[in-house]
Amino acid sequence: MIRGGMVGLATPRIVHGCTTRNESNGSVYVRILYEPIRGQEGDIHERRVEFQLAKGRQTHIEEEEFDMGSYQIREAIRTVEVTRANGQIQEINAPFDNVNAIELDWLFIIEDRNIRSLERSSR
Repeated sequence: MIRGGMVGLATPRIVHGCTTRNESNGSVYVRILYEPIRGQEGDIHERRVEFQLAKGRQTHIEEEEFDMGSYQIREAIRTVEVTRANGQIQEINAPFDNVNAIELDWLFIIEDRNIRSLERSSR
């Protein structure tokens, strides 16, 4: 007997917007890098957001859309990169830990030794 069934696709694990919180012992420089997008004329659009984040502070980055002419797509976060006062650079890359769906406001916590990826409601 041959059994027919549906073939499922994996749920996308994508972050579109985020909150970045600095719980480390010092100020850090943060770069949020997005997946490159090929435009209608073959050009490559690479978006990034960069900011200084003081100890104990947080910043929210809204999701962004890219205009493809007849439609718009949401930009997906690829990398969160942190540069510390001593010049040390750390980063985490997609797919991010604990992301199991499409997320519009994910939480990244910068600690002294690492960057954690958490669901916004978990902290």
